[in-house]
Amino acid sequence: MESFSQQIAAAMRREWGATPSARKEVGRITRANERAVRNWFEGRNGPSGENLVSLIRVSDAVFETVLALSGRRSALSGVHVPALRERLKSLLDLIDEAPSR
Repeated sequence: MESFSQQIAAAMRREWGATPSARKEVGRITRANERAVRNWFEGRNGPSGENLVSLIRVSDAVFETVLALSGRRSALSGVHVPALRERLKSLLDLIDEAPSR
């Protein structure tokens, strides 16, 4: 099984990618230094509690990973509903705006 640090790193890469600009964005979100953020993305270290909370605020992937690691997968069912509702609303708006034939 992957370590906490490795699983958080994988979640961060799913959310932001693995580019230098992704690391900069995470640095802005957490106000952590560049080296620390690079170590998080590489899975060498995990973010501190305060930084982890900052990441959870903006990342469903990190949030879902933390819930899974804590054995609270059942709490995930409610996480997806609001996001799915927003996606569906956006798709319906696109359909409504499409020219009729």
